[in-house]
Amino acid sequence: MERETIGLVGLGFVGTRIARRLLAAGRSLCVLDRDRAKIEALRDLEAVTTAPDLGVLQQRATTLVSCLPSEKAVEELAAALERKGTLLLDTSTIRPSTARRLHAALARRGIGYVEAPLLRAEREQEEPEFVLLASGAPADLDRARPLLSLLAERILVAGPIGAASRFALALGALRLVALVARAEAMTLVAADGGDLDAFVALAGELSALPGGRAAWERLRRGRPQPAIRLRIAAKDASLAAALAEELGLDLPLFRRTAELLRAALAEGLGELDAGAVARALERETGVRITAEPEG
Repeated sequence: MERETIGLVGLGFVGTRIARRLLAAGRSLCVLDRDRAKIEALRDLEAVTTAPDLGVLQQRATTLVSCLPSEKAVEELAAALERKGTLLLDTSTIRPSTARRLHAALARRGIGYVEAPLLRAEREQEEPEFVLLASGAPADLDRARPLLSLLAERILVAGPIGAASRFALALGALRLVALVARAEAMTLVAADGGDLDAFVALAGELSALPGGRAAWERLRRGRPQPAIRLRIAAKDASLAAALAEELGLDLPLFRRTAELLRAALAEGLGELDAGAVARALERETGVRITAEPEG
């Protein structure tokens, strides 16, 4: 029996990796992205077709995977889905309230929905491990499970709709707070004339912060890394801060992290690695913590 074609919407950093994982597993893909260059990069791969618009994509695939850069984009996609019996598997990072609203709206149209934010667990000197959090109605989760197992090494069913997004925002914010904490610790050392390279080496050995030694060294080098772009990190941090505000919580570290990432975004650093947030802190404090680029 021929396997169904999977529709994939969004070919960013994570979306492209999802595409390659599905293709490696022998699945056929029909892809849709506004950036034609990203589509062209997959054209040489077998089992990939492209759709000119969402209407055509819905005709070719009843199971859709989305990986989009904003809540607005996810909401626009969900609003445009019309085909009854479609299952939308969304790997984007959104707020729990948005996930619940989308689930209710899609259910009224006979469309299944699984929120499945995809996280990366960084491992020293290895490729990152993908961890997928999933929430949805039992029938939708059962239908999605074979596909979920192809997207990540680890899958956690987090609970009812909204739970996966809540976990993803909290974990993502923790990682970003740790990033800013590293930058502030380095600033403290550098401002007092300390040996920053020696500090980074020591901190990498002793720190329990997410990311380990490699994360300290990337921040020190100040080199762009294609791990998580700053514009995505700024979006995720802002969503976490917004969720705290929705719940009436004062979480100053999350709020400060979101502010600093937005400042870096305003400086035009959005396409760099999230570690470029150090540049915003350097301008704010007048203390340099990133090394001069080599060459």
